[in-house]
Amino acid sequence: MNQIGGSDDHPTSLTAADPLAGLARWVAEGAVDHAAAERSRQRWLQQQASESTFLAGVLTQHAESSRRVVASTIGGRRTSGTITAVGVDFAVIREARLGEVILPLSQLAIVKVANGDDSPSGDAARNYDLMLAHALDQLAADRPSVLVAAGNEAVRGDLHSAGSDVITVQINGPQRSMVHVAIDAVDHVVVLAH
Repeated sequence: MNQIGGSDDHPTSLTAADPLAGLARWVAEGAVDHAAAERSRQRWLQQQASESTFLAGVLTQHAESSRRVVASTIGGRRTSGTITAVGVDFAVIREARLGEVILPLSQLAIVKVANGDDSPSGDAARNYDLMLAHALDQLAADRPSVLVAAGNEAVRGDLHSAGSDVITVQINGPQRSMVHVAIDAVDHVVVLAH
């Protein structure tokens, strides 16, 4: 008796008396095993997809839909607008009354689609492979007017420079003093519209 395939508990035999019947059973058992394995694989893939959801990915999905969102930070800042950029550890929301609001992902508490907004705005978001510190460093080259909120304080002035863990804002006024803010403490940065 020749054994071909089948499980250890139920070997399938091909006999000289009926070789096609045994082959049919062997193929059928293999198809059932394959289908069960495929269902198990699909469940595993779905579980992996749900477990590996990241905030940056969620923000990118909202950005691609071009719908208005409402984002709240741990510090209590509530921003409403469209996501115009997503970086490795930050997102940018265009707020009509102020300008671009840069939000560190570490400070985001809640992000949701704005109530009553079911139509795309038409703006395409940009995705950057940039960290917040590097993005602020590039932004500082233009010396934009900014409002930086960190801790219980807000600083308004020109973004003078940014390093790996600190940004420097030059306060407008007669003394033009410099204020240094730890990037890890930043709740949000508003690039003020002129």
